[in-house]
Amino acid sequence: MGVNWTRDQRKVIESRHRNLLVSAAAGSGKTAVLVERIIEMITDKEHPGDIERLLVMTFTKAAASEMRERILDAIEKKLAKEPDNEYLQQQAVLVQHAQITTIDSFCLHLLREHFDCLDLDPAFRVGDEGEMLLLRGDVMEELLEDWYGKKDPKFEEFVDAFASGKADGGIDEYIYQVYSFSQSNPWPGEWIAQCRKELSDTSLEALDQTEWMRFLLADVKTQASEWVKELKAASGLCREPDGPEPYLPMILSDLAHAERMEQVSGYGMLAREADSFEFPKLAAIRGKNSAVSPEKKEAVAECRKRIKKALEKIKAQFLFASEEEILSDLAGSRDSILMLLSLAEEFEQRFSAKKRERNLVDFNDLEHLALQVLYRDSGELSETADDLARQFDEILVDEYQDSNLVQEALIRAVSRERFGEPDVFMVGDVKQSIYKFRLARPELFLEKYQSYTREDSQFQKIELHQNFRSRPQVLESTNDVFFKIMTEKLGSVAYTEDAALHPGAGYEPLPESASEEERDFSTEFLLINTKDSILEELDDDSADYTRQELEARMIGMRIRELTDPEKGCLVWDKEEGAYRRAEYRDIVILLRSVSGWAESFVETLGHMGIPAFAESKTGYFTTIEVETILNFLAVLDNPMQDIPLAAVLRAPFFGLTDRELAEITAEFKNNTEKGQDRGLYGAVCAFLDTYRKENRCLEAEEEETARKLDFFTEVMEELRMQAVYLPIHELLYRIFDRTGYYDYVSAMPSGETRRANLDMLVEKAAAYESTSYRGVFHFIKYIEKLKKYNTDFGEASTAAEGGNTVRIMSIHKSKGLEFPIVFASAMGKQFNKQDTRGKILIDPQFGIGADYLDSETRLKAPILKKNVLKRRMDLENLGEELRVLYVAMTRAKEKLILTASDKNLESKLEKWKESLFETEGGLPFTLLSLASSYLDWILMAIAQGGCRIRVRETMAKELLGQEISRQVQQKLTKDMLLGMDTSQKTLWEEALGLSDEAYRAQLEKLASCRYPWQDDLRLNTKLSVSDIKKEGEEESLEESAFLPTIPKFLSDEKDEGQGARRGTAYHRAMELLEFHKIRTKQDIREQLDRFAEEGRMTADARALVRESVIWPFFQSDLGRRMADAQREGRLKKESQFVIGIPAREIGDWDSDELVLIQGIMDAFFEENGELILVDYKTDYAEQEETLIERYKLQLDYYRRALMQMENKPVKETLIYSFRLGEIKL
Repeated sequence: MGVNWTRDQRKVIESRHRNLLVSAAAGSGKTAVLVERIIEMITDKEHPGDIERLLVMTFTKAAASEMRERILDAIEKKLAKEPDNEYLQQQAVLVQHAQITTIDSFCLHLLREHFDCLDLDPAFRVGDEGEMLLLRGDVMEELLEDWYGKKDPKFEEFVDAFASGKADGGIDEYIYQVYSFSQSNPWPGEWIAQCRKELSDTSLEALDQTEWMRFLLADVKTQASEWVKELKAASGLCREPDGPEPYLPMILSDLAHAERMEQVSGYGMLAREADSFEFPKLAAIRGKNSAVSPEKKEAVAECRKRIKKALEKIKAQFLFASEEEILSDLAGSRDSILMLLSLAEEFEQRFSAKKRERNLVDFNDLEHLALQVLYRDSGELSETADDLARQFDEILVDEYQDSNLVQEALIRAVSRERFGEPDVFMVGDVKQSIYKFRLARPELFLEKYQSYTREDSQFQKIELHQNFRSRPQVLESTNDVFFKIMTEKLGSVAYTEDAALHPGAGYEPLPESASEEERDFSTEFLLINTKDSILEELDDDSADYTRQELEARMIGMRIRELTDPEKGCLVWDKEEGAYRRAEYRDIVILLRSVSGWAESFVETLGHMGIPAFAESKTGYFTTIEVETILNFLAVLDNPMQDIPLAAVLRAPFFGLTDRELAEITAEFKNNTEKGQDRGLYGAVCAFLDTYRKENRCLEAEEEETARKLDFFTEVMEELRMQAVYLPIHELLYRIFDRTGYYDYVSAMPSGETRRANLDMLVEKAAAYESTSYRGVFHFIKYIEKLKKYNTDFGEASTAAEGGNTVRIMSIHKSKGLEFPIVFASAMGKQFNKQDTRGKILIDPQFGIGADYLDSETRLKAPILKKNVLKRRMDLENLGEELRVLYVAMTRAKEKLILTASDKNLESKLEKWKESLFETEGGLPFTLLSLASSYLDWILMAIAQGGCRIRVRETMAKELLGQEISRQVQQKLTKDMLLGMDTSQKTLWEEALGLSDEAYRAQLEKLASCRYPWQDDLRLNTKLSVSDIKKEGEEESLEESAFLPTIPKFLSDEKDEGQGARRGTAYHRAMELLEFHKIRTKQDIREQLDRFAEEGRMTADARALVRESVIWPFFQSDLGRRMADAQREGRLKKESQFVIGIPAREIGDWDSDELVLIQGIMDAFFEENGELILVDYKTDYAEQEETLIERYKLQLDYYRRALMQMENKPVKETLIYSFRLGEIKL
């Protein structure tokens, strides 16, 4: 059955031979439309196109891969109907080689083809991120050292003005910022030249003509325009029968001033009008005016107060100096800025030379070198550009709102527009442009949107506003909010009916038996006051709940309600074609930034029995296992580093205690003979020399210390020799083997994750080996650069993201995705304004603004231009935040829940209620620009009324329940005991009528009283299936005699850690492989290679997997059944579960308390309404019975969990052993 395209979608699909801009709102099916357009172009019977003659540009490799896959699937569906169509067969083959690519990959292809135009070695390679950071740091260091050596007074003045503290900190960052901004322009040198030119214009006439001054005037006039609207509304209130009529003369006077400010045409005129704008005291209202409405009186007074405050802010920030003083300030900072521009230029030249020496390019180079191929020095397009333009019938650009000027120049070069044949198809949504930090320029989209026509033309725009993702309730609430807060001045788009979301998703009707709760898909706004008075009653020593914990608890309570198995929320299951209860996997929590929030959310939800998964991009380098190994490498490179050495000596493999280190340091660190500080390493050597070479008799404790240090020196000497010739990744393996650390971390809590972190470090070392750097020293610098520039990786993930867990991710990562139930959380978190707080601010359009340093008084002050740049950056950041909020609110399919925590909820709501003047097209820009969080905007919208959002404030007592009661009682008891007079003991005795002996007996009875549920205190609240399996094994071990063994890392036997890694690799392979697309062993190899290339499987893991081991599975009956199941959507892989089981069923516990059991099933599939559970094993076993005995308990729990999860019988439980084949339990 074909897709029922809307009229507008059909126009997008069928329009040809023009530049076409498609403004596609969230959920409007833009990718599907884009794919259909391509398919119809290449299957047009009258004028069939060729997939090789299309250039499809996306912004990520994942998007390009998905696009290619979708196009291939669509062609294969056509081929199923026309199997003899040779043209379609040819296109299916050509898809794999078509230019469906990222812009970077297109540029790389262009350079490979035309390297001869650039004097570029054809063997060049794209540098690794860490390598480029190292090289960049080396170049910057050389540059600054050379300039310091010149003793140039202008350079010294520049450093004096802008360095942080007494050192030169921050200087390198300012240079690199200028370099980066210049690189975001097609011709970097021209941007720097334009910055210089502006600095040379010093006249008053030139001042008013600068772009930044024009922006300031426009911004103030915009604010004045809104004051006019508000004052007119206020004058209307004054004229009403119960209005504050005595205020009218002052309001009309204010209105006249605001109207004059609306018309200013230069800085001098603006300053004069602002100075003349006075606010005389409002007339008193009494006596005959006693009938005046207090609300209207307050509203008019508040309106005037707000305008006065805004004007005072404008004066303080922008009108603090005369025009002559402004020019003087600009002149005072000119030399420093010119020096900065020169340093940035020289850095670019040196950096380029270094890269050329090493035959490297970075991603900036790819684009700029491609422009050199496509453009002549004169700016005209080259013959190569003309040839490429004729090679492509159409250029299709996805996510066009995220393009920048460089990419725009590339697209223009390969289009046919200059030949009178416009052929660029651009699709995107400027309301979802959220990559300002990557220097995206949404104004490129807006310029075309404003100039292109809706009617058929060579430059046409088509708008797609129907949303095929979300329920009407989600769209209504989103529209209600954005009608009020998104304007052309803030957000770049006037959110009108033309921009609004219109329902297009056809949800099936709910069952008639569904309750009101089950039918409730309305949007909610959950609030928690973090300064709830009841929290003050808690004991500070035992409860210090953070806002993250409180908000997470609030979310957890709502998740419990939504997933209640009897009355939880209903969601539509597309695969099953029916409604079902919401599960954890249907829920996602979106955060503006996961840092500082995700970890707390995962932990808090976990304590509530709700499994949660957050893929963090930070924290990897600070994990104890990675830090320990990096310290080990640092000591290998240079043992004279006290801090890394102390960390290594205290590490488990050497095991020195704090006391041992302190004693060695105290006795041996200082060389009394030479009066020198030996350092910690010298102290260690002195200790060993003293007690070994002098044959001094050692006490037992000293002997133990000496033994540990002997082992340390032995290992270090051995590995330091090997470090000379071993690659870093092999050296790491030697460290793991020699110290046993890999096995040690495996036995720690979260051992699987810790082991994966070390595996990731090995991968990073292997990546480093492919760079132009070598050796331990440079590897340590490589890692330090990654840490310095926040190129963190996040901890390695071993959780099944696709399992039945609540997912937590950033709003940016969610873009393009959709989820049944969305929590848009941490709405109360303050916006990050860090980028506007530097001494130097840089704007791609306005150039550079810097603080002014008075060389005589040594006082620094921001100059007007810098303040203007800050204002522009603040407004652009707010616009970006508006668009981020739009992305968050448009991810939900069925239900949207906003959540926020704040300590001043009531005062915030009252603050925004004060504004009663809603202007046409939304709330006043002046009001919206005061927001410091998403919470502010949402409260503004709600305060104005008309928002279909159900607001619910959750009290701390609801969240903490028994915890609060317990702690309040504990605090009262503690206070009572602290205030008790212990001398009154006899009164207690007399009141109880007890003698000394009886009193003692009573105390003994109380002391010996046994808590009835004492055993339950030892229960684990959560276990993995592997934990239970180990407990069973330990029972049998307890009956055996203890046999001392040599640790594996000290024995000569082969390490078995490789076996564990191999098992993990095979499980990952089986999770990723598309069973239904495998026909031959070659298919397995190609899929695995693709997974490794896409980063879905590590290179090490790929190397461990052999196709010949997996191939028999696909030839087996089980393999064929599972392939059929995957083809029909009946197969589920890596399913995570959490179930509750009475403790008495787990072990020797006489308790009915529930223990949470968690695990991950490799795979299960459905046949005729029954389930088949499959578990893969890579164990070495000669007989089936061995595996059955070993894993029966584990699979029994899996079977039980699966029946609870799916509410269906499990027909078969199977082990697939890669050695023995299929085994039935």
